Amino acid sequence: MPKIIICEDENIVALDIKRHLERFGYEIFGIYDNAEEAISVIATSKPDLVLMDIQLAGSMDGLEASTIIFQKYNIPVIMLTAYADDITLSRAKDGLPFGYIIKPFEDRELKTAIEIALFRHEMDGKLRKSEERYRTLFEKAPTANFTADEKGTITDCNTTFISLLAIKEKKQVIGQPIFSWFVNSDTGNRLWQSFLHHTHSVAQDWELNKSDGTRIFVLATLSTLPKTDNNAVEIQGYLLDNTERRDLENQLRQVQKMEAIGRLAGGIAHDFNNIITAIMGYANLLREDIQDNPDLQEEVDGILSATQRAVNLTRQLLSFSRKQAIEAKVVNVHEILKELEKMIQRLVNENIKVSMVLNADTPFISIDPGQFEQTIVNLVVNARDAIMGNGSIIIQTKSVICDNSCHQHGLKQGKWLQIIVKDTGCGIAPEDLQHIFEPFFTTKDKDKGTGLGLSTVYAIINRSGGQIAVESAPGEGTTFFIYLPEVENIVVQQPDIPQTIEQKRRSGTIIVAEDDAYIRGLICRLLEKSGYRVLESENTEEAIRLASGESDFMLLTDIVMPHMNGYELASRLGEKKTDLRVLFMSGYQDRSFIVPEKALPAKNLFLEKPFSHEALLGAS
Repeated sequence: MPKIIICEDENIVALDIKRHLERFGYEIFGIYDNAEEAISVIATSKPDLVLMDIQLAGSMDGLEASTIIFQKYNIPVIMLTAYADDITLSRAKDGLPFGYIIKPFEDRELKTAIEIALFRHEMDGKLRKSEERYRTLFEKAPTANFTADEKGTITDCNTTFISLLAIKEKKQVIGQPIFSWFVNSDTGNRLWQSFLHHTHSVAQDWELNKSDGTRIFVLATLSTLPKTDNNAVEIQGYLLDNTERRDLENQLRQVQKMEAIGRLAGGIAHDFNNIITAIMGYANLLREDIQDNPDLQEEVDGILSATQRAVNLTRQLLSFSRKQAIEAKVVNVHEILKELEKMIQRLVNENIKVSMVLNADTPFISIDPGQFEQTIVNLVVNARDAIMGNGSIIIQTKSVICDNSCHQHGLKQGKWLQIIVKDTGCGIAPEDLQHIFEPFFTTKDKDKGTGLGLSTVYAIINRSGGQIAVESAPGEGTTFFIYLPEVENIVVQQPDIPQTIEQKRRSGTIIVAEDDAYIRGLICRLLEKSGYRVLESENTEEAIRLASGESDFMLLTDIVMPHMNGYELASRLGEKKTDLRVLFMSGYQDRSFIVPEKALPAKNLFLEKPFSHEALLGAS
C-alpha cells in the first residue's frame, strides 16, 4: 500500500487523519508539525505522498515546503487548509499541489483526493519518461532532426542538425527559415509547398549549403505532427547526409560512361584495323610492282609509314578500351617516349613547355607497351590539369642502382630504371597525398576527373614489378617517381627480309572466309601471287560448300562472321578433316567474347589485323 507522511501542526487533527488513513489501508511513515523536519525525513524515506497543512510550526509554511518536496524529490503533495481565500489559492497553485482539501473534510473526500493524486503522479511519471525518451531519440538520433512551423521557421533541432550544417550554437538556428540553407531558396520553397499539399510523410532530395560554404546533399523526410491547442501546424523533419552516396552514384555513372566510350573505342579500332589492313596490303603490293622506280618507292614507303602511325593509334584506342591483350615485352623506354613526344605536346596547352631528359644508361624494361604509354599519358594529363597559366612538365630517365645502403622510396636491391614526371603545378595537400592512388579519389573539380587515372597507373606499375612514389607540396608542384626493373643483355632480333618470303613459291589450297570484300580481295590476291590456289567465300555457308569438294586444304577465316563465327566454322570442317590447319584472323584482340576455343583442330594460329604481307605468308 502507498506510504504517506502527515505534516500537520495540530496534533489532534493529525492523529484523526492518521486513524482514517490506516483504516483505508495506507501506511503512515510519520507525523510532523514543521516543514523542515518533514523534508529531512522525506529525503531518506521517500514516501509515495505527503499530506501537508499550509500553516505549520517553524519558519517555513506548507506552500513553500510543497514546492521543494515536489521539485527536489518528485513526491506529490496534497494541501490541507482551513482557508480558501484568493491569495491562499493563488499561492497554492505556485506550489504545484496534487490536491487541495478544505478543512473540515469527509473520509471519502480525503480518500478520493489521495487516490487521484497518486494516479495523477503515476501518469505524470509515465508522460515524463515518454517525453524523455522522445527527447533522447530526437537529440541523439544519427539523423539531423528539426521541427518547424507551417512557414518553414525552425522551432527546434538536435545536435546532429547543428553538426550537419556546421553551426556553432543552437540559437543560430531557432527562428530561422529552413530555406536559408538551401543552395536555391526558390527550389527549397517549392519543395516545402509541395510537401504541405500531402497528407502523409514525404521524402525529398535537398541540396544545402553548410555555414562554411560546403555543399551537401541530404535526404529529407517530412511529416506533420498533430495540431497544437491554437490549431497551429508543426512539421517534423529528418535529414540524412546523402553526399557520399550521391558522389558514389556520380562515380558509377562516370565509370559506366567510360565503359561505353571504351566499347565505342574498341569498335572503332576494329573498323580501323580492317581499313589499315587493306591500305597496308595494297601498298605492299604496289611496292613490289615498282621496285625499279626509287621515287615511287619512297612515296609508297611514306604511305606505309603513315599506316604504321595509324596502327599505333589503334593500339592506343584498344589499350584505352582495355580490349588489347596485355603482353609484357622488352621495350626501349627512350624510343617509346620519343614516339609519344608529339602526342604529349598536343595534349597540353601552348603555355606549358614539355621537355625530355633521357639519361638512363640501360633504358630497357619488360612491360606491356600500350600500358606504359597509358601510364605516361595519364601522368602528363594530371600534370597539365595542375598547371594554371604558364608552366612546364619534365620527363626524365636515369639508371638507379640500389644496394644495402639505398633508402630511396623503399626500393629493393637491384638495378632500376627511374622515370620522373615533374610539373610546376599547384601541388598536392599533405592530407591528400596518402589517398591519391585510391580508386575514385580525386582533388579535381566535379565532372573534371574520375579518380581512376592514378589508380590505373599504380596497378600497371605494380603489375610490372615496379614501384611508384610521389613528392609534392602546395604551390611547389608535383613529382612522380616510377621505378621499373632494368633488363640487361638485350638481343635485338633482326627483322625478316621480305624478299626471302616473297621469292619462295607456295603451293596448296586455302579457303578464305572473310565478310569484308576489300580485305577478302586483298588476301586472295596476296596468296595467289605467292602461288597458292585460293577459294574465296564471303560467308561461312559458302566456305562449308567449297570445303565439301576439297580433300586437302587450309582454312583462313575471320573470327567475327555473320550467322556463324570462325571458331564454329573451323569446328564444323574439322569434324570431317581431323588434320585441318586453321589460321584465324581478327581486328579484335580480346576474343573472349566469342565461343571459347574448344573441339578445334590442334594446328591453328592467330593473325592480328592489321597484318603485313610478310606476316600473312609467314603464318600460312
